Amino acid sequence: MKRFKMVLSALMLTLVYVSTLAQGDPMAPMTNDESVRTGVLENGMTYYIKSNQEPKERASFYIIQNVGALLEEDNQNGLAHFLEHMAFNGTEHFPDKGIIDFLERHGVAFGENINAYTSQNQTVYNLSDVPVNKPGILDSCLLILNDWSNYLLLTEEEIDAERG
Repeated sequence: MKRFKMVLSALMLTLVYVSTLAQGDPMAPMTNDESVRTGVLENGMTYYIKSNQEPKERASFYIIQNVGALLEEDNQNGLAHFLEHMAFNGTEHFPDKGIIDFLERHGVAFGENINAYTSQNQTVYNLSDVPVNKPGILDSCLLILNDWSNYLLLTEEEIDAERG
C-alpha cells in the first residue's frame, strides 16, 4: 500500500509538471506564426504585429520590458513594481492621470483593458480591446507605449502619493 501511494504521488507530480509545460508561455515570441510581422528597431526593441478579425475594429497593445524583481539590487527592492504604478501617474504627453482619462473617454476601462504587471524578469503594460476605428486613437496608443518606455514624469507629488 505504501509503495502504491508513492507511485501515485510520483504520477500526480509528473502530470502537474507536464500540464504546466503544455500550457506554454502566453508571452513567448510568436516566431512560428507566419501571420506575425516581426522586426527590430534601431534602438534594439523587437516588435510583433498580428492582425485580428475579431473583435472587429479593436486592437490590443503590449509593451514588454525585460526588467523585473530579479534584476533589482537589495537597495532597489520593489522599484520595478513602483515604476509600473508610476506609469499611470503622468507621462510627457499624458500628464497626471491623462492616459486613463483619455482611454476611458473612448470606452477602454482601467483595470480591465488598461493594465500592467511586474514579474520576476519582466514588466508588461497593456491596452486591450481598444476601438481603433475612432480617429487618432491608434496613434495615441502608440504614443502611450512610447511614453511608458521613455517619458514617465515621476513628479515629487506623484512619487509621494504612490508611496502612501
